Order: sequence, then structure tokens, then C-alpha cells
Amino acid sequence: MVTKNFSLLAIFFTIVLTFTPLVSGYSSNIIIGSTIEWRVEVAPNDAFNMYYSEGGLWVAENGSSMTFSIQSIGEDIVGRLTIGNISVIANDTDIAKDLTLGVWGTPTEWWPGLIVDVEENSIEDLNETAYASVERISGNYLNGTMTSRYENISVGNTLVECIVFDFEQDPTGFGEPQVTHLAYSLASGVLIEARTSYSFGVPYNLEISIMSLGLPTDDGYYYLSLIILLGLILAVVVLVYIFISRR
Repeated sequence: MVTKNFSLLAIFFTIVLTFTPLVSGYSSNIIIGSTIEWRVEVAPNDAFNMYYSEGGLWVAENGSSMTFSIQSIGEDIVGRLTIGNISVIANDTDIAKDLTLGVWGTPTEWWPGLIVDVEENSIEDLNETAYASVERISGNYLNGTMTSRYENISVGNTLVECIVFDFEQDPTGFGEPQVTHLAYSLASGVLIEARTSYSFGVPYNLEISIMSLGLPTDDGYYYLSLIILLGLILAVVVLVYIFISRR
């Protein structure tokens, strides 16, 4: 009896863990163990603090790479970020804050992160929040102009359908206003390219572009789906067998 109950629990948790990425709202290609790699086209000349992810001061060279290896998937995606001299485990929202891939709006902040939820309603919410974060209202020092559009972006020999956001902060009395460009794949939710800059005394300029997703290819995803389906069928057969044998 103990063995049968253990088998039932093992099958249940296997199914839950297998299908968690599929029901999280993120693309089913976003799975634990995936590694995404970007090329750092332009990096800041000065060291900047990875305060929210607790990574410390980071410095990277132009032409180097930035990677994010996924370790868990939930409301945020947690993984190991490696850029320049630092490697830290953090969620992708905190990483976006540290790299200024979003808008410090008041009272509405907008931090899409490195990977966005690709469900239709989530894309609509993402779009609405982007515009809300830059509203010209009292107290919002990041007010400015936000635009969004759908665009096909070339990644190697492939055109990737993306949602693209462009933000330009209104002129400020000090330094240079923030200018940020973010493009996310509508298929995977992954950040395809980003350009962001500002100056509050010290200039900050970061440009990255996708190199490789480290995700299953179309054929790979087909076989992954087949394996999951066969596993589910096997689990059902075992459950039926256990049920019959207990009668």
C-alpha cells in the first residue's frame, strides 16, 4: 500500500512539475534549464551597482556577452545572470531595475524584465502599464513619451515578431533624460534587443541584442511535446492499473 501511494504521489508531482511552465503564462519554450545569451553591444564606461539583485558593482566590455540561466518560473523568473565581472542569482524584474530596462514611473513603475508573459491579456496589461508609467502627472519625474508597436526584427536569418517599446523622458534640469528601447518576442517573450541611456551626472549607456535563446528549436519542441504527451499517457495507464488493482 505504501509503495502504491508513493507511486501516486510521484506521478502527481511529475505532472505538476512538467506542466508548470505551460500554465504559468510564459511561453512553453521557457523552461527551467534554458539559457539565454545576449551580446553586449555597448556597455557603460563606469561601474554601476547591481543594487536590487545584490550583485555589486558591474563592469563589462563592448562585444562581451550577457547570459541568463533559468532556475525557477513563477510570477517572476529567477535565474543566474552573468554580465562582465559579476554573476548573481536574482529574479528578472530586479535585474531589469539594475540595468534600467524599464521606467521608474511614479506612482506606476514599469519593469517588464528579461522575459515577458506572452498571453494576449498580459501583453495588453504590459502595454497599458508602459503608458501609465510615463504619464505627465504631478510627482512623476519620469514623465515623457512612450510608444509601442508590433515589428518584425531580424535575428540572424530569422524574422522575429516583436512588441517594441520606445520611451523618451521629457527634458530635465539636470543631466540627460532617459531614452529606452525594448523589443520582446511575441513567441517566446524573450527580450530581443534593448538600448537604454541617461545621465544623472554619470553617463549610462547600455545596448544588448539577442545571440541565442538556448531554448528548444521547433523540432526540439515537437519532440519535447511528444515526450510530455507520452509521459502523461503512461501516468494515466499507471493510475488506472493502481485503481483496478486496489479493488
